[in-house]
Amino acid sequence: MRTFIGIALKEEVKQTVFEIQQQCRQMCKKGNFTEKDNFHMTLHFVGETRAEEIEDLKQAIYETAIRNKTFTLILKQLGVFERGQTGVLWVGVEKSIALEHLFEGLQRSLSKQGFAREKKKLSPHITLARQAVPYHSFAQMQKSLLVEQKEILVDSITLFESVRIGTKLIYRPLFTEEFQKKKI
Repeated sequence: MRTFIGIALKEEVKQTVFEIQQQCRQMCKKGNFTEKDNFHMTLHFVGETRAEEIEDLKQAIYETAIRNKTFTLILKQLGVFERGQTGVLWVGVEKSIALEHLFEGLQRSLSKQGFAREKKKLSPHITLARQAVPYHSFAQMQKSLLVEQKEILVDSITLFESVRIGTKLIYRPLFTEEFQKKKI
């Protein structure tokens, strides 16, 4: 199975992100747009995972969660990872010490369980579309689309399984661990 660890989004945040995505869709000739139910923020991509590794992943998530308190993030801007004529559209969040602490703690816990550290630095974002092709330019899209600064409550982390059912990709939660209730 293919797995990753991330932050699940509450329904109201998914709705806000969906509305941003719909504006992007109107500005694109084509693209592979993320299903609303799949919106999340990835903290660590694990990849191919054997069934016996799931308990180790759960342990790393548990150890990370008990060392963190609930915090908030703010949706900030539309961004793009350009890939030639296409790109990955995303909405980012403001930098956060609490998120950086969560990410580093997760990396330490995963390493302790025998998993490799994430190769890339944390780049917190919610993917809206892959292989997007704008009518004009990505720069024009970013200029004309303003992102509502919505609060995202982060109170848990989740182990997800990526499953393909027919042509549809589904991110199924396998395990979620909540943080301490007190806000940072």
